[in-house]
Amino acid sequence: MNQPNIWAYGLAPDVLLDETDEVAKLCSATESISITGDAHISLAKKLAQGCLSEEELTACLSPSPDAEVNCASFLLRLDQRGFLCRFVMQNAQPIAVCLPQRAPVSSLPKFEPDATIRLSQQTLLQPRQKGLRALAPGSWATVDLLDPQIGPLLFKLSEGAEAAQVPNCVPGLEPHAFEALMQLFAWCDLLEGTAEPKPPVHELLFHSQTRLGFARTKLGKTGKSHEPEHQAKHVPNIALPLPDIADIIASDPPHMLVSRRRRSRRDQGRKPISLAQLNELLFRCFYQENGRRSYPSGGGIHSLTAYLVVNHCDGLVPGLYAYDCKRHGLTRVSKFIPALKSLLKDAAASANCFSYTQILLLLSADMAATRTAYGALAYSLVLKEVGAVYQNVQFASEVMKLAACPLGTGNSLVFANVSGRNVYEAPLVGEMIIGSSE
Repeated sequence: MNQPNIWAYGLAPDVLLDETDEVAKLCSATESISITGDAHISLAKKLAQGCLSEEELTACLSPSPDAEVNCASFLLRLDQRGFLCRFVMQNAQPIAVCLPQRAPVSSLPKFEPDATIRLSQQTLLQPRQKGLRALAPGSWATVDLLDPQIGPLLFKLSEGAEAAQVPNCVPGLEPHAFEALMQLFAWCDLLEGTAEPKPPVHELLFHSQTRLGFARTKLGKTGKSHEPEHQAKHVPNIALPLPDIADIIASDPPHMLVSRRRRSRRDQGRKPISLAQLNELLFRCFYQENGRRSYPSGGGIHSLTAYLVVNHCDGLVPGLYAYDCKRHGLTRVSKFIPALKSLLKDAAASANCFSYTQILLLLSADMAATRTAYGALAYSLVLKEVGAVYQNVQFASEVMKLAACPLGTGNSLVFANVSGRNVYEAPLVGEMIIGSSE
């Protein structure tokens, strides 16, 4: 830990000093380390203030003869656990800081003056209250850039250049500060060639934000759930009769047989699906009784609303319908307009079909309901719920001798315009083609 005039240290923002028990601890949301000895407790208190050089930290332990060793060993211990922020200093002011989210995967790399340096294509920049945050999704730490003079440096690094030439392109940036910055950039996977090849950025972001281990955060039900605001707020204008459950149970084949026969069936029959068949399918798959449906949902929130683009159905006028899962009825949202035909066209292309489906099932999610309870985990849980619905509908279709096939794409903007639902707060998250098999 040399060059104390370049490096300064502080506790990571999510790490707090807890002295309430007999043993002092440094605690994050998911882990803690015990601190023994007055010297280390004193250092922890100083680090909580942030942005202190190793010389300043050592001075708080003087006149102890072991002050320098104690300070260095304590900083190393925190560094290895990812509890320590590193500041890059210039003219006694911080120009950047490395913010750990978990333990580092390696030690601070050395600066290579002969290397060609280029920002990784995985690097993202986020505006902060002061400066910019540079991050590579999935990396163990981010780098906050606190000085405006680093802006031209980012532009130069996006083009790529030899390390020895870069400082000359950034007026006012001292060589030692530049070297320290590049060490942090390499350490945090912000430069090309400093990390293993990775998947696309959107996959990395989604995975790292919805799985444990990437950051010291807790994922799960952290808030209170509330009733989803489904589209069908009024009494449905098409009431559906409730099927006889006893008759369904008596005639249904065994689950093992259904699951083994289940297939994605794209070819639909000439005879349109009937309203009676659609009624039973909706009852089997979406009807909600005593707060429960026939498929699992994160926290039992059931944020999905089923919409039907009806193209051909015996007993039902073409158009867009919303299903009321509690009152078992349909509300007509829109007559059959060109926008609905475009949804059918997209579905046919996605399923590699030459003709349009009889029924296009659309799943829209009330994100606020799940987000309030689960935070950043919400979208991941909604997609898992969509998967459960897919399986549910396919099993029911197999039993009823219908043709059903899940799809992986849908035009969210067209659906939002026709349904009146917000494209992000109530997005289109799933689609299936459904029809008769005869």
